[in-house]
Amino acid sequence: MQALRSQLARAARQAGVRRFATEAVAEFEKETAHAAKETSKWKMVTYAAIPACIGLTVLTFSNAHTHHRNVPAYPYMDYRVRDFPWGPNPLIGCK
Repeated sequence: MQALRSQLARAARQAGVRRFATEAVAEFEKETAHAAKETSKWKMVTYAAIPACIGLTVLTFSNAHTHHRNVPAYPYMDYRVRDFPWGPNPLIGCK
């Protein structure tokens, strides 16, 4: 029975199953360092993107123009079977 336990313990150590606290701390520090590096990278990307977005917004709104609807006055577009309840002019009721 003792031989079986020692053999299982040896196989577990070789497979890397058993971990000590120092290994866990080292791995945690490695992950923390990577996370800090990624955080600083994305902070810099954000700080670079903010002026670009503001500049694009200013450019877009400074070149604003109105859109006019140029509809030809074709007679068949004014075809009415009956008048509106508020009169013949369709724009009187809309405000």
